[in-house]
Amino acid sequence: MLPRHHPLSCMNLWGNKFMKITQTFAVLAFACLFPINAGAQIFNVNIPQNELCLPEESSPFALDKVWDPIIFGAGAITYGGALLKDHFSSNDDVDDFKSYDKDNVNPFDRFFMNKYSKSLHNMGTATCLVATAGIPFATFLTESACGNFSKQNLFDVAVMYSEALLFTNGIKDWIKIGARRERPYMYFDERDEDGIDSNDYKYSFLSGHTANAFMGATFTSYVFCSYYPDSKLKIPVIATSYLFAAGTGALRMASGNHFCTDVLAGAAMGTAVGFAVPFVHHLFAQSNSSEKDSSKKPQLMFSPYGINVHLNF
Repeated sequence: MLPRHHPLSCMNLWGNKFMKITQTFAVLAFACLFPINAGAQIFNVNIPQNELCLPEESSPFALDKVWDPIIFGAGAITYGGALLKDHFSSNDDVDDFKSYDKDNVNPFDRFFMNKYSKSLHNMGTATCLVATAGIPFATFLTESACGNFSKQNLFDVAVMYSEALLFTNGIKDWIKIGARRERPYMYFDERDEDGIDSNDYKYSFLSGHTANAFMGATFTSYVFCSYYPDSKLKIPVIATSYLFAAGTGALRMASGNHFCTDVLAGAAMGTAVGFAVPFVHHLFAQSNSSEKDSSKKPQLMFSPYGINVHLNF
């Protein structure tokens, strides 16, 4: 292993950080930009009645001009603050004299511990990208290409997904910074030397790959089922999304990157964010619907000249 301050070690450190940040912002940028180039029908297909998207006036989700900038800003601050904290934190050298004894690990996590595997590491990253970006974008862009998902719906989903992505990675990074748990591969001879050089070895809890994968799976499943309540594709979309999410968690353990409790915590956090963000926007839609309904109700107005009845249509 190269010394901490060796030029190549520094390049590895910044290279790993750059790649991790770039992956997140690449997904975020695509989420923000894909409605601009989408929304037009490409395929002329006959869509069964039960597969039709709900009309825009009955959309299950809505953006709010006041709250969405606040939500997006809070997510950006959460994630950006964690990145700055990590950047300015001291990078301690690995203690070569520290003894890593598996018996010091709780029995549950010890049972699932594995040595480091580069190939399984890469497979876990691939399944994470499929769950986080591939399935969500393919699902809604395909519906859009078939003329079954409007440009406004795409924009709403893009904003919601961007918010969920920012909160997931922000919360994940703050927890990692606070927990500073060393990864399972440190207890074996086969270790991730790049992870050690970049100081990533001490950020085991919780699993960021798993958190992002389950956020994507939950978000896609909830939003798709809301827009297409009668669709026969609901079960395939849900099953495929969670299959890749669960596979990501399993591969993160098998590759020696995480303990089982890291993965379970990541799955729980990602699921919570993936549900909470669209649910808040569902409440916005319900509020808008209630306001529209109340404006259509007859209004009685009393005046010295009699009673006026005002009706809106």
